[in-house]
Amino acid sequence: MIKLTTPFILIIAFIISTPVHAQGGHGPVFTLATPTLGQGELSFDAMAMSTKHDKQAWMLRQNWHYGVTEDIQLNLSIPTSLRKIAAPPHGRLGTMMGSYGDLELSALFRFFKTYPGVGKRFESTVLLGGSIPTDTKRGGIKVGPSVNAALVTGYASRSFYFWLGGGYQYYDKRGSDQLGDIKYITGVIGYRPPTFQHDYPKPDWRVFLESVTEWVGSSQLNGNSLSGSDGMKTLIGPSVLGLFGKWGVSTGIMFPLYNDFNNGANREDYRLSVVVSYWF
Repeated sequence: MIKLTTPFILIIAFIISTPVHAQGGHGPVFTLATPTLGQGELSFDAMAMSTKHDKQAWMLRQNWHYGVTEDIQLNLSIPTSLRKIAAPPHGRLGTMMGSYGDLELSALFRFFKTYPGVGKRFESTVLLGGSIPTDTKRGGIKVGPSVNAALVTGYASRSFYFWLGGGYQYYDKRGSDQLGDIKYITGVIGYRPPTFQHDYPKPDWRVFLESVTEWVGSSQLNGNSLSGSDGMKTLIGPSVLGLFGKWGVSTGIMFPLYNDFNNGANREDYRLSVVVSYWF
């Protein structure tokens, strides 16, 4: 059961009181997707994220996105911890960000696109990024910088969406410690009801079902593999995206479908995200 803690209530209140006006072009909350901003476009996301294992962690993120061309996009994700836990679950928390406490810079390159009909497209995008930690230790393990690469392909129309992707994140050593690497695959299907297939000033809403599977490698502490730190987990859940004028609001939650971590350190009761976006 999710408790309505003070940070969550403040976030919801902020969203409700935000003047709505939106834009188009963004997608799911947790999974890889192919869209990129148009050339010269700039957007900003204020994101609140939470996960829970025994104790609840909260984090705010400032995400900046810039379209260099219509097929190349730069991203910067800056974390701010609201409520830390000593050993947060290890894994990627979204498309443009690493684990809790990672400042990440990345780039999207859409290298393939074709249009089989009006309002329909097949496309593929690659994601390359790197991160530096804003904390020194997680679960007693010293944290080093990381690199990440991913590939995603899919289909989008005015009514239906489908994306499937996968990636790999590697953490460098810090002294004799090292966080385990992360292999992951993501999948998402989306639907935009006919009622919301209109341009501004009418609202534009779409719903998604998202899934993430992560294989986390064994972490090292003082040069020794940490028993039980490696394993696999699959999370699945719904999300929703609303666009109106220059503003966007999205939120999603995923719950564990499968988890085989022996010591429970990387287990998650849920993964939650609430995002307010603005396009300049």
